[in-house]
Amino acid sequence: QEGNQGDEFPELYKWFYKVYELLLSKYTIYFSKTLFLDNNKRRQSSPRALKSTTAALVDHRTKLIEFYKKSKAASVSLILNISSMERPFQGHGCKLPSEQAYRDVTERHGYKDKFEVIFHHGREETLDETVKSDVVYIFSDVVHKNSKPYLYDHSKNRTYFLSLFDVNVFLAVLYNTRKAEKDGEVVKFLEEFRNSMNVSKV
Repeated sequence: QEGNQGDEFPELYKWFYKVYELLLSKYTIYFSKTLFLDNNKRRQSSPRALKSTTAALVDHRTKLIEFYKKSKAASVSLILNISSMERPFQGHGCKLPSEQAYRDVTERHGYKDKFEVIFHHGREETLDETVKSDVVYIFSDVVHKNSKPYLYDHSKNRTYFLSLFDVNVFLAVLYNTRKAEKDGEVVKFLEEFRNSMNVSKV
């Protein structure tokens, strides 16, 4: 009887647990800037404590980094649109709401200032501000003008791919070369990543 204990859980419980694991995997990458820092605020390349805690989960962070290396991308970034959030964005980590945080957000007049990079991996430690500006305006065209989530900039010889999979979060992949819109390797990964992050398809 003990050997079959795993089969005794109701199907609804199993489904809820699967959703729970998917959400935990998802928010592990969303909060990676906080989770992957040590006590001295330095980035850890191999945080053993976190890896042991999340060993059974989908490792979205590793997936993004491996794709970055394999496809020779210039950068991969998850970007949060803070303009439509119910509570003001106060930076990474858990913080109590404050009036000052609300003022800081409402006083951001530039369009790109309404977006925060919550995960970034590339040759540079942070996403270049010029690149970020390009990316968020492409995002705006996709959302408001139904444009394609792809752009090749001839003047900069730069290719942008965007994947919108959450209400306020999207993935931006950058190449410092020309890439076709239907590049098989990129399109396949973006679709797989979007599906793995889309909990509504459980």
